[in-house]
Amino acid sequence: MKIVIVGGGVAAFEAALSAGKAGVAEGITLISREKVLPYRRPALSGMVAEPLPDAQFYIKPESFYREKGIDVRLGIAAESIDCAAKTVQLSDGTGVSYDRLLLATGSHCFLPPIPGIDGENVLSLREFCDLETIRTRLEGGVKRVAVIGGGLLGLELAQSLLERGCAVTVIEGGASLLPRNLDAEAAGVALRELGKIPNLVLKFGAVVKEITPAGVRIDGEEIPADLVMVSAGTRANVELAASAGLKCNRGIVVDGRLRTSQPDIFAAGDCAEVDGVLYGLYGAARAMGQVAGTNLAGGEETFQAEAFPARLNVFGLKIFSAGVLKGADEKSETDSATGAFRKLFFDAAGKLVGCILIGDLKEALKLQAEIDAASAGPR
Repeated sequence: MKIVIVGGGVAAFEAALSAGKAGVAEGITLISREKVLPYRRPALSGMVAEPLPDAQFYIKPESFYREKGIDVRLGIAAESIDCAAKTVQLSDGTGVSYDRLLLATGSHCFLPPIPGIDGENVLSLREFCDLETIRTRLEGGVKRVAVIGGGLLGLELAQSLLERGCAVTVIEGGASLLPRNLDAEAAGVALRELGKIPNLVLKFGAVVKEITPAGVRIDGEEIPADLVMVSAGTRANVELAASAGLKCNRGIVVDGRLRTSQPDIFAAGDCAEVDGVLYGLYGAARAMGQVAGTNLAGGEETFQAEAFPARLNVFGLKIFSAGVLKGADEKSETDSATGAFRKLFFDAAGKLVGCILIGDLKEALKLQAEIDAASAGPR
């Protein structure tokens, strides 16, 4: 059986590994437009400050793929799919045939329609090549950076930039910090701690009007910046799938077995839309890759939605959130001795559906398991 995987992230890696474990001993080809082996994408923001050893950054070394019989083709993009002929046309002028195909094309940084967003002083971080560009720019003497977006990546970038000696202003359009991961109460707790960090300015409810060579203009204020980093969310890469006639919405539409509208083509990771949901989380991409790989090899596994958590550790502040951050009943408490914060969210039946922890994360795994059990419901 010929299995072709388009993508170079964790979903692609896990799919190749799972397909091999399911009995596909040879005939697995992994095609990535990135020039480096699959790596741990969440590590990119930290590497703005300091590189990691290869063993910590790359998921596996080159020798691993040779030993597993996985043909890895780097720096090559998939340009088109002929579903009838079961072939993928590649950017190097060659083509590859498949019996089953996985699209793990990931996502790209969303660039809001702001005047000046295409300026030379505007960068974003999504791939390894972006990291190299940012490092080069910082080595050129950048001292002031504006980060557009106060989510997980925005704050991680802010920390790395501060460690590089930059003064950083984080601009968030929402009313509070980490809008996808914290409710207003928890965001207030986090803000009290982050507000103590020198050379870090946090602005909320700020609408960016324009980006200029001198910085960022928001309502009634000019924020000077030598560099502007955009961290305003992501969008699924669906162009390849859509051009092949696959059903797409915000992502590539798949069923519970991660099969697309073409029965021999699967999708996994940030590009895949399951039951109307785009997860956009590393843990979800990894789990999808495992399921997709098994099914590429002929299995019939189903992807199980879980309370894939968000974790953040910036400036010594540890944050964990999982599940639905809104409930019929909510209970919060702050440890007067340590300052640790905990908030639990329950549905109308009293089942735990979500949680937020700040400071002390010892209960994280226990709470996540309880949330997963509640969301699974009766079998």
